[in-house]
Amino acid sequence: MTETVDVVISGAGPVGLFCAYLLIKNGLSVYILDKKAGPTDQSRAFGITPRTMEILQHHGLAHRVLQKSIAVRGGLFHVGGSNFREAYFEEFDTLFPQLTALGQSDVETILADEIERLQGQIHWHTELVAYEQHPDHVLATVTHDTTTLQISAKFIVGADGCHSKVRKHDPTWTYEGNAIKAQFALADLVLEGADIPKIRNRPVVFYHSDGSCVLIPLPHKGSADTTTVRLLANMGPYVAEESDRVNHGVDRPREVLTLDKVKEIMADRIEGLNVAIKDPIWVTYFNVNERIANGFRRNRAFLAGDAAHCHSPAGGQGMNIGLQDAENLAWKLALVIKGESSDTEKLLGSYPLEREAMAKSVMSTTGTLSRVMLSDSYILSMIRYAGVTMAASIPAVRRKMLSHIFQINFKLDESPIIAQQSPSHGSLLPPGHFLKETRALLNKNVSDSAERKTIYQVLEQWNTKHTAIWAITRQTWQHEPETALTEAFINGISRYESCRGLVAQSITQFGTYDTEKTKVDYWIDTQAITSDDSLTSRLGFTAHLTGTKSTTPPAALVILRPDRYVAYSSLISTKEELDQAFTFIDSYLSPTK
Repeated sequence: MTETVDVVISGAGPVGLFCAYLLIKNGLSVYILDKKAGPTDQSRAFGITPRTMEILQHHGLAHRVLQKSIAVRGGLFHVGGSNFREAYFEEFDTLFPQLTALGQSDVETILADEIERLQGQIHWHTELVAYEQHPDHVLATVTHDTTTLQISAKFIVGADGCHSKVRKHDPTWTYEGNAIKAQFALADLVLEGADIPKIRNRPVVFYHSDGSCVLIPLPHKGSADTTTVRLLANMGPYVAEESDRVNHGVDRPREVLTLDKVKEIMADRIEGLNVAIKDPIWVTYFNVNERIANGFRRNRAFLAGDAAHCHSPAGGQGMNIGLQDAENLAWKLALVIKGESSDTEKLLGSYPLEREAMAKSVMSTTGTLSRVMLSDSYILSMIRYAGVTMAASIPAVRRKMLSHIFQINFKLDESPIIAQQSPSHGSLLPPGHFLKETRALLNKNVSDSAERKTIYQVLEQWNTKHTAIWAITRQTWQHEPETALTEAFINGISRYESCRGLVAQSITQFGTYDTEKTKVDYWIDTQAITSDDSLTSRLGFTAHLTGTKSTTPPAALVILRPDRYVAYSSLISTKEELDQAFTFIDSYLSPTK
């Protein structure tokens, strides 16, 4: 007997679970499987970046992460037993200006709980054996205990790690790159001692001739005079060697890490800090590879997370990039499966283009950072010293470095569903950029009481849809053309099931339109001109509210994807310019009427 679903997901780690959660929220059926018995009991990955936290917030999950995690806002650097530098994170332009520390085990548990809350089922003790691709479906063979089952689906997603069966089953897929010679020691420890307050809420980096050692705070459930940390230590310089053997992670260490060896590392490298191990939670060696698949898609099969790419743990990027892969893929699969895409190939083809570029950028950054920070070269040690000094002493340098590591200002470049910047673009937020959070807007639709929401709060209601933001100046001398263009926008955008409209006005240009259109919301930007984080300012439209008759257009149109990246933006002065925007939407979204 064959079970039929929309999507098969192999792998129920954070990436597979998040992808399943998003698809189920979109009303799709998912068969997610993993040979494990349940969520991992090992902390493994632990750092969640500001961009990933914003994504989790967008999908209703951030509060659960925050309930269990701790916020890391700075760090200490020690050399030779003395405090070399102390640095704190800047106030980044993000909702979550911190590294949020929570172990992978807790992340998986949260996602599994949410899937079950949505009436989804995770098939534990189940393993993918093989799959066949057909013109209109994928047929997967899985085993559960001693039973063999066949699952028919429109698509299959490999979120099954570096040894991905989805990737290995297709001989055209390779996993190219290198292995790092040195192993890394990893230990989750409960520590005690007089210096516990120094490390409770911030990481401490120790530089030593034998290698570096980092103590990173984790959520702690013990007494106030102890704390829980992750210890990371390199057991040699970060040097790549050509190797076809994939051994990234903790599953295939070359030897067993003992508690005595951990104590030896701490005694040798953690100088000047009065702490001791009270309770070892988990100790292991892990290996690092730098590899990437030669493409993240083969027809109806997709790769995400470690199945597609793996790299140095520097900056805690692994789980974050994987979760972002899952979000990028899930909304595109949902549009195609629900028949709301006018060009399936263009939409699905955008996934590997967008995510491969991101993965390569992260691999380059983390690899370079690791080589500098973990090298035993005298020249690189001088570069390391200078870099740490600059980052600790100069806020602008620190802000730029951390913004890159945390993906705060990351933008999409080449993609078939990201428009080229139009000649009439002006100062608007360009295509490919991410819309940041705003101050509250005032809802014009509410009659009984005032309702105020930020743009993120508005978008959370439509997080499976595109949003077309129509910002208008409503100057008196432009009353007729602006009214006609706004009505044309409202009528045009109402044709799409997969795209909502949002009309935004400054309170100084207040006007009245038909607010009965069910697919359009109407909001007033009460601080459009005076605030740098108003919606108008975020869109880059503020200058046009105070422009002259010869320079001020009636409106701006910014089309946001479900992941809040700008797909299209343009100043709109004529019906022809508005039609160009709808032509772009029609290139991959299907109107319903």
